[in-house]
Amino acid sequence: MTRPADTLLDPALFAAELDACHEQAAPGGLVASRSRWVLASRQRTGGGRPVPGGPSGLVAVQHDTPGGERELDVFAGRLLHLHRRAVRAVLDGALARLDQRVSEGATLLNRQLVRGVVADTALALAEAADLLDLPGATAQRRWRIHRDLRAAGRAVIKLHGAAGFQAAGPGRLLHLAELLGNTYLHPGPDGSSVGAADGSSVGSEALDG
Repeated sequence: MTRPADTLLDPALFAAELDACHEQAAPGGLVASRSRWVLASRQRTGGGRPVPGGPSGLVAVQHDTPGGERELDVFAGRLLHLHRRAVRAVLDGALARLDQRVSEGATLLNRQLVRGVVADTALALAEAADLLDLPGATAQRRWRIHRDLRAAGRAVIKLHGAAGFQAAGPGRLLHLAELLGNTYLHPGPDGSSVGAADGSSVGSEALDG
């Protein structure tokens, strides 16, 4: 399967867009999660350990202190927009793939089960956009958006068949989006801030491994 170089399915572009999230939240710097992990491109961090399941250009670095509240707030919003775009890119890739495959005289897009997944994913994307546009974002709302996008991504990746789960397939993009959300968006013990204040965010488990 061909991965368009001008979409988020290209690992280099995804890493660049993630760096842009850091730049918007902390110009010239990096945003560390509550568990003090930073995920960004190797070019921006200057080094670090490979991200589990990620492309070679994306690394994880642990800082001495977490990011500030304003930085984390801005970064969380941008990260969810990136996650939404990632799911949309995987959906678009599936639509293009299935539209070229014919069975019994019709494209696979005409199958009822396929149309159902496409409709559910489109609805999840629309709901995520609406929630992201609401004022007064909270950690709980962002975590809900993350979980909804995660579920939508896991459903739509199946439309890619086995290719979606290959090492260089679109499933890797969704894995990265999930890992980023788990690292940066998991609500704290009191539910009032982004990330786990006690350093026990879900994403840190994968990074520590």
